Formats: sequence, C-alpha cells, structure tokens
Amino acid sequence: MNESDEIEAALRWFFEICDNPLELAERIEAARSYYRDQTNFADGRWASRDPFEGFDDRMAVILAQAVGDLRDIRTRDLYLAAEALPFLKMIGAHLDLLRHIPGATERARRMLRPREQHPDGGIFELVVALRYAREDELLVEFIPEQNRRMADFLIRPADDDPLEEVIKEIHVECKRLRPSEYEKTEEQKAQEILNGINNFVHENKISVCVDVTFTSELREVPADYLLRRIDAITNSKVLVPGSYPWKDEFGEGIVKAADTAAVERDVADTFLIVGSKLARLLAGGERLEEHFHLICGGTPHAGDPRFIDQIEYGTVVFWRCLAEESVDARARYIRTKLADIDRQVEHAPLAIAHIGMDVERDTKTADLRRERNLVTASSYHPDSQLMEVDLHYFLPRTSEVTGWIIDETVEPCSRANGPFLDNPRVLGGTEDGIMHNEPAWRQPATR
Repeated sequence: MNESDEIEAALRWFFEICDNPLELAERIEAARSYYRDQTNFADGRWASRDPFEGFDDRMAVILAQAVGDLRDIRTRDLYLAAEALPFLKMIGAHLDLLRHIPGATERARRMLRPREQHPDGGIFELVVALRYAREDELLVEFIPEQNRRMADFLIRPADDDPLEEVIKEIHVECKRLRPSEYEKTEEQKAQEILNGINNFVHENKISVCVDVTFTSELREVPADYLLRRIDAITNSKVLVPGSYPWKDEFGEGIVKAADTAAVERDVADTFLIVGSKLARLLAGGERLEEHFHLICGGTPHAGDPRFIDQIEYGTVVFWRCLAEESVDARARYIRTKLADIDRQVEHAPLAIAHIGMDVERDTKTADLRRERNLVTASSYHPDSQLMEVDLHYFLPRTSEVTGWIIDETVEPCSRANGPFLDNPRVLGGTEDGIMHNEPAWRQPATR
C-alpha cells in the first residue's frame, strides 16, 4: 500500500469500530468547517495563530487531517497533518496485525468517543503495541480496564519460543505527554507578546526579521516587549542594511530587514503557503526547526487564501525561551510521569514504559531538556519491576518536498544490558542516512 492507502485504511477502520459512524462524520465535518473559517485570509492580511483555538474535539481535528489529505487539501493543515498522519499511516499499514491484538479494537473505540480529551495518548498506545506485534516471537494483548491500576498492554513470548524460558510476561505502560500547566501558561504569554506586534506590522507595512532569546520567564516579560523594540528601530521609517542587536534583563535579540525580494522571486511564477518556507525566505536562508511567528500582507491565491500570490510586506519572529526556570519546569514533568508509571505497573512481574513527547522547537532548549530527561530517567529508582524507560521525541517536519513526516528520536534507559527491542522506534525507519548520536532536531531537514 502507498501512504494514501494506509491512511484510508486507518480511517475506514475507525468508522468501522466507532460507536456512531454518522456522529463521527459530523464531528469531522465540523472540524473541517471550523478550519476553513479560521484560515480564510481573503483580506490579504496573514498572522500566525492556532487555527483550532476554541475547538475542543481533538479526535475530530486529527481525523480531519486524514480526510483533508485524501479528499480536500484545503482542509489539511500542514503542521497538524505532520503531527497526526504518520501515526495514522502506521496504524493503516499494520491493520491486519492490529485486528488480531486482543483489546485493541476496544481501546481504539474509547479514544474515538467525543468525551475523550486526549486521543493522542490512545493513538500512541496503538502504535507502541504494533511495534511489539511486528516482532514474530512476541504476542501482544491489551489489559482490560479494572478497579486496580494496571499497564496498558502486556507482551509475552509466542508459543514454543525459546524466549519463553527467560520471560513469561512483560507489562507495557505508555504516556503521551501533554503540555504541563506551566507550558500552557507560558504559551499563552508568548502569544500575547507575539500577537502584540500584529496590528503594528499591518498598519505600517513593516518587513523585518527578528530573532529573540528570552532569558527571563515569559510571565516576567512585558506584553509590549517586542512591539517597543520594533517600533524603536523602525521609527525612522527607513531600515538600512545591517543588524540591530539588543540585550536587556528580559532577553536578547537581533532585528534586521526582511528579504521580501526572495519571496517575490519565489512567487513570480507560482504561489506560496504562508508558513515555514516563507519564514525562511524572509530570514534570508536556511533555519533549523524552531518557533516562529509570521505576519504578512499581499495578494492571496484565488483558489486557497492560505497561499500568497504576491507579497507586499512580511515580518517574521523566531523565538525561544532559555530561562533556567522555564527549562527546569518543563523537564521536571518527566519525574512526575515516572512516579505515576511506577504506581501503574506495581503489580507487573516486569514492566517497560514508553514516554512520547513533542520536541521543543529550538535546538538549545531541546538539548537541555533531553539532557535533563536522560538524567531523570536514568537515575530514577522504581519501587516496581520497571526494567526500561524509552523516551520518544517526535519532531513533525513540514517541507515543500516531503509534505508531512515525523522524525523520531528514541532514548532507551534500561536497567538491563540494553533495550528490549533492538530498534524501539514506533514509527518505523532504520539507521540509514542518520547522523549517529545526533537527535532529530539536529538532523538536516529535507526541503
């Protein structure tokens, strides 16, 4: 099967097993309609924002990406598709295996229900279970819900397998991390700071590239912090070539003229989605995957207002927060999850944990968080028979060539001689073409 066939297979299976197919179809259509309304930039004024802010049905958002990819590209969001579709693709590719895993259908059915607030966790459980099921010598079975806390599923050797003499049963617990309360509050403050420049850029038709590193917690940064910086530099209405650096108690950064000419050359004979490539062009070259905020004005493409035909002005802000308190708060989240997992598997004869998380969007923070996570996972002393913790880092990639992919980095922390699985990646892939000892966020992205 090709990628479209695999996504189609997963989508059909979800409709086959859900409680109410008609209701599920209506939820997906509601998500697609909401997205169309939120991304209708027909006025030619774009600004970065979450297109599903205020829409609470996460499963419908995920499945809307599948429908959009298969039938209506207008309702497929490039970044959200990169988050969701690689997981659905894996489910569709191995659907025959999944159908034969006891309890998998019921687990999938639960995550499809409207009241399920975190379906990403259920999807993660399914693809982790599939990773073990792809090993011929292992059998996988989801553990039914019961009064006492238990792991998500168990693995045991297939009948007459030599491994049966070594292990009888291993319980596996999966956690797909959601943003902590600290992270959600920090993201809200970041959007307040970034959105504060939108009207100023639009009204004055400003084209600048800003690179800012916050060294204080964002809750301490004034809401008009970036606005005052950009206003001061552009007040003369003439931005000469060169960089304008600053450094103060809240952070440091550089402002320079944006390369709108590069965008004009790119759209001379075509059109361009207002996204990562446009941000890179305005910045004057290649950039690693990281947070950016984009504001621009111009002529929208007649067939899809998410695309720009001609640019009049454009401003991009690349940003990160390296405040020690911020990095520590985000990394500390792992220890609470490990303690929760330890309690979850206290009745298991042996246990393995898989913790999945999204990669921080700048390399410095990602490196710091990885280092702290490794120290935490490696030094944790469980009360249970937890023998291994695998940390899965997912980096969604959106590019002009690949469309959507996820680069996965796995850090196995085993109390044995090595990881239980030789290759514990749940989204497939081999070591071919990978820079050894370098995580996904330090790998060059395919453009």
